[in-house]
Amino acid sequence: MNAVTYLRETETLGAREFRLRLDSILRNPTQPYRVMLHNKPALAVLPDEEFLRILELLEELRDEGILQRVAKKLDAAHKRRHAWFWAKSWQRREGKADREAQAGKARRAHSAEDIIRQLNA
Repeated sequence: MNAVTYLRETETLGAREFRLRLDSILRNPTQPYRVMLHNKPALAVLPDEEFLRILELLEELRDEGILQRVAKKLDAAHKRRHAWFWAKSWQRREGKADREAQAGKARRAHSAEDIIRQLNA
């Protein structure tokens, strides 16, 4: 069983229920729990022996080079999705913007109202 399968088989709690049961869960974690926030996994609470099992699985993945391969694939996918950013023409414009910011030619705005105020000034 791999780490992902293991975590999918844990009891899933909503944040409210987790808060109500927090004391008993943390005092004696006898089974794994997965806490969901806005329908996304946010936290996993594992008993010590289960946590060690997950660490062993992750070490195996690292030792076999799987984590590095996954990281490379994710990096390549990110670059494909954002290919426009890595284009030479865009990078030239990014460099120009950086130089202008360092020279004090750029202004910072923290909201749309700030931008409008600066443009009208």
